[in-house]
Amino acid sequence: MFTFGTQYLRGASPDPSEWEKDMIHMHELGFNTIRIWVVWNAFERREGEVDTGTIRKFLDLAEAHELQVGILFHLHAAPAWAIEKYRDYYYVNENGVAFEPTIRPNTPSGGWPGFCFDYDEVKEVEKRFMTAILEETRKHRNVAFYEPMNEPHEWVGNGFYCYCPASIRKFRTWLAEKYKTMDRFNRSWGTFYDRFDEVRPPHWTGAFSNYADFRLFTMENIAREIAFRRDVIRSMDDRPVIAHSWGGGATTCGNLGGMAFDDWKNAAVFDKWGYSAFPGSARDCVSVGLGSTSTRCAANGKEYWQSELNAGMIGSGLFPGGRMDSHTFRTLSMESLFQGARGLLYWQFRKERHGPELGGYAMTNYDGSDTNLSIEAGRLCRALTGNSDIFEHSEPARAEVGIVFSIRSYLANWGAGRSDNNHCVSSMAGYFRIFWEENIQTDIIHEEMFGDLSQYRIIVIPTPFAIHPKLAKALKVFLKNGGTVISDPAFGLFDEDMVLSDHVPGLGFAEVFGCEELDLRRADRIQLDGKHDLEGNVHHETFRDLRPDVEVLARYVDGSPAILSHPYGKGRAILSGVNLGTTYSRNAGLTEDFVRDGISRDSHFSKETVLKASFASGVSPNACSVENVRYSLLRSPAGTALLLLNGNSREVSGEIRVPDAFQGADLIYGEAGITLEPGRIGFSIPADETAIVRLDSK
Repeated sequence: MFTFGTQYLRGASPDPSEWEKDMIHMHELGFNTIRIWVVWNAFERREGEVDTGTIRKFLDLAEAHELQVGILFHLHAAPAWAIEKYRDYYYVNENGVAFEPTIRPNTPSGGWPGFCFDYDEVKEVEKRFMTAILEETRKHRNVAFYEPMNEPHEWVGNGFYCYCPASIRKFRTWLAEKYKTMDRFNRSWGTFYDRFDEVRPPHWTGAFSNYADFRLFTMENIAREIAFRRDVIRSMDDRPVIAHSWGGGATTCGNLGGMAFDDWKNAAVFDKWGYSAFPGSARDCVSVGLGSTSTRCAANGKEYWQSELNAGMIGSGLFPGGRMDSHTFRTLSMESLFQGARGLLYWQFRKERHGPELGGYAMTNYDGSDTNLSIEAGRLCRALTGNSDIFEHSEPARAEVGIVFSIRSYLANWGAGRSDNNHCVSSMAGYFRIFWEENIQTDIIHEEMFGDLSQYRIIVIPTPFAIHPKLAKALKVFLKNGGTVISDPAFGLFDEDMVLSDHVPGLGFAEVFGCEELDLRRADRIQLDGKHDLEGNVHHETFRDLRPDVEVLARYVDGSPAILSHPYGKGRAILSGVNLGTTYSRNAGLTEDFVRDGISRDSHFSKETVLKASFASGVSPNACSVENVRYSLLRSPAGTALLLLNGNSREVSGEIRVPDAFQGADLIYGEAGITLEPGRIGFSIPADETAIVRLDSK
């Protein structure tokens, strides 16, 4: 079954009197799954009295209307009795101030963010509540999956956490396990401690190795917490335990240091992995595409799904942005499917009734009646669920391009000012956009959790200054075997322990790139070859000691080398002294909560430089003959689905070159004309239209 549906119940929204009417409506639209939040303070108002009757009523109603239910445990919503009883277990900020649980947009019932789970007593309370709920839910056949935490990350988000005694003890233990000796630890932090139990987490000002360690510890600590909750669930029920990342994932998070989560580490805990996305316009498609790609790669072969997609209302409260038009809704829904997602859930069916998100994010009217968006969702639902034999087993094309996600570099960038890492996000998004526009499949490569690199023709490194030595070593092998690498400035600026390198490029890559760094400085705008203005740049790196076999691909206005290409083994290493990705990063909205600066950047020089190197390395060019037409061929044992998206404001006709011979085409969604010839799919598609075509192979 292809999972299709919507988020529905959270706290006091919707009212129980509306449940059955809405379930009938959802069933009529074709939805098969709804997701609910089991909010702690809504289900255990008095200590030890867990309301399983409400869960029973809800699940029975859903089963009567043929709806599967996903159950999220929202333990970041402490009940009033627990807030009084467990004051010693509040989260604590760097100034020693405890965070008293309160209301937040995603927790209108209050009690957020609950208690620090580094205390064993808190884990026992979590386990007791979850067990009471599971005693009821495991009796019901229509429970589809469980989620132990929504968007696993450092949830406090109002400052920098956690500095409570339990967290500090765990951090010290983590440091001792990582560094083994005080000498190595002190070298990394530049400190003079005698024992690990003297070490305090960093406070106040920006820095590098200490903040990176504190955030990496927090990421691993969150992964351990969700594994604990997963095990509680599995001890009582064998149905899938899943979760999803926040706002498109770590690669698109402008505050990764504060929020501290690693999709790859979290995904390893679960049976399935997903992500949430709250785009506001069709131009945000590239961000949704990057989030989809990152999620697929973090899932590492497991099923991945779109867990929360903005249902069409933009914003909330008294000054919302309005409802999406049908075209934008279709476009964003399709982008979530391009990477082979096997489930699609919207946020949400009805408007929120309380709290800061009041009136927001719904696909229906105030009374739950249809809008253009619920009608569009029903049309798409019938196309996908009616062809589940393809979509629940589909895979996108294999990638020839890898883009490196250096989480250490994100944290180094964040730690420099303890503010944001939008430079890293923009760089990643810009490089991704170059290939996305050309229908060239990419993978996102985690710098520590990666597999065989030999499938790629070219690997791009947007932020290389703290790249993990494990990946650096693998990149040398990749180059020696004939691959191509493109790196932004300051490769290996930090060594393995996040200490400034003796040479840059570091990690032994001076011989790889055939040069050494002369100087590195900030430059927001820069000109190359006397004619190419690159706006949105960050770094200006100059070079010395160029090897004789270095080819200069571009020069600064003073004639000095700006982009270098050097043979290494059978491959080629390209080092750019400017940030090619940031100068091609279009989207002003990086994620649902962070905005870069509202400026659109389109450096054609950057795109041409990257594509020229890619094609020279053997990457297959765009197989579609028309610009601004996106497509994906999703293949499964049952057949192939062609997804088409026309980004032009006029009707277009063209062809897609394919290695297959198809004998039949059935339009199952949208509008398009299709013709088939061996090795070719001809198409015509109206302006701003989307389409899904089922193809039958010979």
